[in-house]
Amino acid sequence: MKNRIAAFFFLIMSVPVLSLGQLNIEGRVIDESDKKPLPFANVFISNTTKGQQTDDKGRFKLYNVPGGTIDLVISFVGFRTFSLQIKADTLKRPLLILLQPDAIELQGVTIKTVKDGYKKYIHLFQDGFMGKTLFSAACKLKNPKALSFRLSNDDSELIIKADEPLIIENKELGYVIKYQLEDFSYHFRQQYVSFYGYPFFEEMQTKSNKKKKEWIENRNRAYYGSTQHFFKALVDKRLVEEGYTMHKLIREQKKTFLVPMFPEKRDSLGNIVTEASKEKIIVDSADVKLRADHALSKLPTSSFARHVQYLVKTPLNESEVISPSEDIYKIDFSNHIYVVYSKEYEEPQFLSAGQKNIPQVSILSMLEPPALVEKNGHLINPLSIIFEGRWGNEKIGELLPLDYVPELP
Repeated sequence: MKNRIAAFFFLIMSVPVLSLGQLNIEGRVIDESDKKPLPFANVFISNTTKGQQTDDKGRFKLYNVPGGTIDLVISFVGFRTFSLQIKADTLKRPLLILLQPDAIELQGVTIKTVKDGYKKYIHLFQDGFMGKTLFSAACKLKNPKALSFRLSNDDSELIIKADEPLIIENKELGYVIKYQLEDFSYHFRQQYVSFYGYPFFEEMQTKSNKKKKEWIENRNRAYYGSTQHFFKALVDKRLVEEGYTMHKLIREQKKTFLVPMFPEKRDSLGNIVTEASKEKIIVDSADVKLRADHALSKLPTSSFARHVQYLVKTPLNESEVISPSEDIYKIDFSNHIYVVYSKEYEEPQFLSAGQKNIPQVSILSMLEPPALVEKNGHLINPLSIIFEGRWGNEKIGELLPLDYVPELP
């Protein structure tokens, strides 16, 4: 789904990018139309702290970049964002990257600008982009005027764009995130959000040892129980040890039907002894299914839900979900996966009245199989899976650099 911008990159010069086992990426950024260098273009590796601006000749060099698959991102005001998914250890020469001028959108063709869009819809952006957790609530968008709000012609979809990188201050985790937002959509009918972009992390600075310790503790808290932690445990086949349990979740359309309160009775010859009562009762198809299959248990849904949910009681093991493929792992599953993380309780705002000490629960739905994961838990194609429950509520507020490793306070 990513908007892969048409661009050319050439192997130039003769100096190898790799030296002494260190992974570096270097190159030059120029304007495709006049071939002039673009100074001060932003060059970074998405979801990391590795980045810089090009010099006056459009050159850049990133040192000690993470191994595995990464997204190299180049952005410059007035030009389309360029992204290239690569592995640094496969590059033998610097890159020459040509940026394309940003095309002007045709207004009123498929979308329409919303008057007072910020006032009307910022809450949808806040929940869908920042998230709903306590860490999410502490995030602050420093340049909200960068956002523009539009609707599809049939009013079924909200589209939010940003004309510059969003600057998000997360004081709980100690990061400033510069997020190159490429697309944000809220679908009113289905009530779900989809967005993608490229985050770049900058460490906040403090002289307070107390604050540093607090940041470490909060980052560890954000990491454990996260999708990256889960996928790493899945790859390492350590789900149980790390506190996870997986179950297959089956969803079906909700159905009810009327049956007599007292069914008819027949004798051994099939003759009717007692007529069925005229009084009817409503029977849920889920109850019939549960009586027929004792391997299933019913999960509660809201009274407005159009589906019923069944949980297969026997837990899934890792080999039923993930398989190795060369240097990456493939995740594929049918129906949905219900994941319980028992080492951390859910936050109070997500619980019903009277509930407490409830483990965190998330639901995974496969959108574009297979999902590709690296050994460190990095999900290469994040739009391949839809997250609900805890992971659906986390978003930017719990986001950490992909090379983050938990550390002691």
